[in-house]
Amino acid sequence: DETISYRVCVDTSPIMEKNWAQKAGLGWIGKHTNLINKKLGSWFFIGEILVDINLDYDAPFNEDLCGTCVKCIDSCPTDALMPYILDSNKCISYLTIEHRGNFPIEYKDKLNGWIYGCDICQEVCPWNKKFAKETKEDVFQKRDELKNKTISDWDNLSQTEYQKIFKKSAIKRTKY
Repeated sequence: DETISYRVCVDTSPIMEKNWAQKAGLGWIGKHTNLINKKLGSWFFIGEILVDINLDYDAPFNEDLCGTCVKCIDSCPTDALMPYILDSNKCISYLTIEHRGNFPIEYKDKLNGWIYGCDICQEVCPWNKKFAKETKEDVFQKRDELKNKTISDWDNLSQTEYQKIFKKSAIKRTKY
């Protein structure tokens, strides 16, 4: 019996998962810099299992099926996208989730009421439109305590209420 050491990651470790997924044959990196699978689009999580044994592997996905489409680039509210390049200093998802510090004032009027993330580049992608379907998974449904909040409610949100609302949610990583 051989002991196998492993580590499982799903958006939890500093791994270039999109590049590894492309090398594993799962799809191509689109102009919006997300991995696109030709049977799913780009609305999915990439999980990794790192192991210390040799495995057989698939060939890389070497096609680029974005063609001449630039809908993601044209739709980005902060001009954070150029073909295959994302400027995180302009990206609303980065600025509202990962960035530590104040939100840049020049982008405040680009938020369209969002407080966390932005997926416009994925919403307009023809590959996602082609495969779009509403999920039935409860964990992806909008929580009742979020449905009717106004901008004023968000402006006056206490740290205690924040912790209660976003308990067991990835949104916690943005910090209060």
